Amino acid sequence: MRSKSIYLFLACVCGTVAAVLASEWLKAQGNQNTSSMVEIFVTSATIDVGEKITAKKIALERWPEDKVPEGASNRLAEVEGKYAKQRLFDGEPIMPAKLMNENWTSVPNGWKAVDMDASELGISSSLQPGDRVDVVGFFEKDDFIPRSGSQTVFMGIRVFSIDGDTSRRTDEELGKAARFIQLLIPEKDKDAWSYAKKLTAIELHKASDQDHTLEDGSNEAAAKFLTMIENHRTKLEEEEERLRLEKEKAAKQSLAVEAAIEPAAVKDNVEGFTMFKLVEGRMLEYWLVPGKLPMLIGEVGTKVAEAQKTTSGTLPVQVQHDDDYQRLNGEDIPFFQPPSNEGH
Repeated sequence: MRSKSIYLFLACVCGTVAAVLASEWLKAQGNQNTSSMVEIFVTSATIDVGEKITAKKIALERWPEDKVPEGASNRLAEVEGKYAKQRLFDGEPIMPAKLMNENWTSVPNGWKAVDMDASELGISSSLQPGDRVDVVGFFEKDDFIPRSGSQTVFMGIRVFSIDGDTSRRTDEELGKAARFIQLLIPEKDKDAWSYAKKLTAIELHKASDQDHTLEDGSNEAAAKFLTMIENHRTKLEEEEERLRLEKEKAAKQSLAVEAAIEPAAVKDNVEGFTMFKLVEGRMLEYWLVPGKLPMLIGEVGTKVAEAQKTTSGTLPVQVQHDDDYQRLNGEDIPFFQPPSNEGH
């Protein structure tokens, strides 16, 4: 009897302790569940790419804090009125990173959709409309590129469509290689795209979701690429102009040298004629050039005169005699005329 009382007492004690512990545990669990639940926005229906987020398509739900995906939003202003960048399934937490301010399923103002062949792109099967990519090419040095090497032409531009479809592809479709891809580039950067397509075979590299659009609407990498080409072309034009001026200067110097030599040659080729005059039984030969004084060549019949006489019309070399100029005075001049006696 006594042993039964002891067992009964012990059972009561254990039961009491267990009840207290259970009550405390339930209270702790209740407090824990209350403090770790948070509200986030989730979709109340499947939302496709480019579809606008409205209040009817989203709902606030309480989720355990440790189960909430990083970046999930509980602020209506962050999600309402935005557009789905990718397909959002029913009940999926809404994250601003999966939304966009404009509907990229149609080409926005100031942008241009450009095509490229995707058959040789290794990443084409893993790309989705709305993904960001870098456009890269290996360029050889030429009239447009100052040095050979790899160059990023665009950074973080959007994939607009794949095989003409702007909606996100399903898991089954992702394994299929795309035939062509459309990219969205700023209208201001269309020359950068044209240069890249013309000069090399471009590649696409998957990029982060960071936006590289500058304040003026151009892409950061494209602006640098076009500036590089413009600066290189300017240097080439300046070099061409320098060479042209040097060539022109050399030509002018050559003409100046020729002009300095030419008068001497002209003197040797002055047009004139010879004239003979009999003076004191001697036949003298003169060389006459219009507008100049006659020049005595020499006496006809002498060896000097025969050696100097020319029939080509060129100016002969004058033989100097002591009395040459005396013979050209007064009555000895070839054109001497006696004075007229009229008036006396």
